Amino acid sequence: MSDFELTSPDKEDNLEVITAKVTKDMLLNRKKSGTGTMGEPTQKQVIIRATEKDHERWKKTAEIKGLSMAEMIRELCNKCASETLDCQHPLEFRKTYPWAIICKKCNTRMEVKK
Repeated sequence: MSDFELTSPDKEDNLEVITAKVTKDMLLNRKKSGTGTMGEPTQKQVIIRATEKDHERWKKTAEIKGLSMAEMIRELCNKCASETLDCQHPLEFRKTYPWAIICKKCNTRMEVKK
């Protein structure tokens, strides 16, 4: 076979294996156009399937917003994750300690930013 010999499907995702082999020597940093920290390493890759229509709409939206499509998708996923995983209660429910902030409503512990 080639350099991109596939593993059995029951062990790993073949597409992920190939992508990892192709990108292992690449410098994977965020581009300046995005809102991420310049030069912040992007170690993981997510591959999604989309219809041609969805892809064109997303691409056009990203261009209008002045973002790369990858950065736009990262921002949307991070927003969704934050809304799902992080405490969304108003500040009056939070108790501040020197080492953490605790939500009195859901008991979520938030680290104090230094």
